[in-house]
This record gives sequence, C-alpha cells and structure tokens, in this order.
Amino acid sequence: MSSRRSPGRVLPALTRLALLAAALYGLSRLIHGHDLTQALGLIRQVGWPLALVLLPTLIAMGLDVTGWQLILGALGASVRWRSLFELRLSVEALVLLLPGGSVAGEPAKAALLTRRTSTSLPHAVASLALTKAYLVLTDGFYLTIAAGWAAADVLLNREHATPLPARAAAISAVAMTLVGLGLFALLHRASLATRLARALQRIPSRRLRRWIVERERSFHDVDATAIAFFSARPRTKGAVFVAFLLEWLVEGAETLLIVRCLRLPLPLGPILAMDALGSLLRVVVFFVPAGLGVQDATLILLLAALGVPNPVAAGTALVLVKRAKEAFWIASGTALLFARRRPDTSENALH
Repeated sequence: MSSRRSPGRVLPALTRLALLAAALYGLSRLIHGHDLTQALGLIRQVGWPLALVLLPTLIAMGLDVTGWQLILGALGASVRWRSLFELRLSVEALVLLLPGGSVAGEPAKAALLTRRTSTSLPHAVASLALTKAYLVLTDGFYLTIAAGWAAADVLLNREHATPLPARAAAISAVAMTLVGLGLFALLHRASLATRLARALQRIPSRRLRRWIVERERSFHDVDATAIAFFSARPRTKGAVFVAFLLEWLVEGAETLLIVRCLRLPLPLGPILAMDALGSLLRVVVFFVPAGLGVQDATLILLLAALGVPNPVAAGTALVLVKRAKEAFWIASGTALLFARRRPDTSENALH
C-alpha cells in the first residue's frame, strides 16, 4: 500500500494550517514588542491572584457534567459524576489543542463514554446531541443577558459603554436561540441523526456511504433514544437548562475576574458581551485550534472600540492570562487522558 496521503486529506490540513498562519501573522502585526512588555508588567502587578482564574473553568466543567448526567439519567443511563468529569476534562485538552476540536470533541466523548462505562452508543450519542442543543439554546439566553446589560450601560451613559457590543450580542442571541430551537425540534421529531445520515450519504465517498448504510439501524436508535428525553419530568428538563445557563454565566465571570484583576475600566455589560462574542467566535472558527489568533485579535479590537486606554497592551495581557489558563487545562486533560485508559466496569449504564 502507498504511504502517500490522498489530496482529499492533505488539502484540508494545508488549508487549516494556512488559516492559522494568517491569523497568527495578523496578530503579530497588531501586537508589538513594547505592547508585550507592558502586558507582562500588568500581569506581574497582579501576581498570584490571577491563579484564581483556574477556578471558573473548573466550576463550568462541573456544571456541564451535571447537565450531561441529568440528560443521561432521563434517557435511562446511570453514570457516576466523577467518571463523566474525568472524561470531560480529558476531552477538553482535545477541544483546545486540535483543529476542529469543538467538532471532534463530541465523537471523542461518545467513544470514551462507551469505552469507560457500559453506556450504549445510541445513549451516548443521543445524550451529546441533547447536550449540544441545550448549550446552543442557553448560549442564546446568555447572549440576550449580555446584550441587555450592555444596552443598559449605554442608556445609563457609563464610561466606555458603546452600542457595538450590545448590537453584536443581540444579533448573535437571536441566531443562537433559533439554532437551538431548531435542534430541539429535530430531536423531538426523532429525525436529527437520520437526516445527518442522509446528508453524509451525499458526500462523494463510496466507503463512507457503505459505512452509513451498514449502520443505518444505529442512526434510528439514536433518534429513538433522544425522543425519550422529552417525556422526562419538567423539573429534570428545567434543571438541565439551569445547569448549562449557569455554565455560560460562570465563564463570563472568568472574563470579569481577569478584567478586574488587570484593573481595566469596563462596566459589566461590555465584559459579558465581549466574553459571549469571544465564545461564539471560537465556534465559528472551529477549524483553528482554540480560535488562536482570531479570537485574540478580536478581543484586542473590541477593547479598542470600547475606548480602553492602551488597548493593545491591555488586550494582550487579557489574552496571555486566558491562554495560560488553557495551557494548564490542556496539560491536565492530556495527562488524565493517558493515565485513565482502563474501562470502568463498576458503571451500570442502563436501568
């Protein structure tokens, strides 16, 4: 067999590499040596309290796992919270490190869940589809909160409050809410996985089409499993919604903590809008690892639009703290991923 890679595999990889290089080049043109020096000075002035930035991510992952566990329970699967948390932390490294990590993370979760516990593949995939729908819908609500708060800051004429974050967050809120509701509609009609299988069959790959046909029954099982969630108690569905909404709010609190530690003169509304838009942008540019370059430049430009003094240095400090936090969780998740390989036979996945 030839060791050469097919053009169909090489071209997307080269495209992602080119986009990453372009994003990093643009960021390098934005940040100069004296900006980096000033940013490091801002960070040194804060000192050890910046280590507290690790806590919001830990809490947010815990809330994400709580929502996921509630969904699995409603589907008839029982998995320990600790097992899900370890799995979630392991996958976080892949999501942050790999190109398309936000997309690749879901199959990785499903594979690890079925391997480490006795959860069936349809239950794993259905739970993740419902989790994604909840995350998109609650992101729409979070963006609505951010837009409302940012608009209130403008109406109250607070310093550094401009209409731009409120408008951008409002538009994004409408888009995410509609997408979230659309996902729930497809899941409720038991057609999301089936429609996905039909769409994949249009891809000009004989091997992929054959794989889809051989597993057609599994796609139907995923849809049938997912629809069972909608017969769960309203209290359970409400608890799932609250868990994921709190996850977004905690992530916003992380940005607020960094901004306050760096003593940037921003009201709460623009901070929430900036965080929400940054998270949304990472999803849009999923082909770039952790939105590297694109998300960073956007944060700096937003600070400039908000009239923050010396926005490039301030934005660089904000970016450095966020990236250092991500590097910590990448290292932790990778270490856990390699350390935790044996399946957990103590799980009783299905009642």
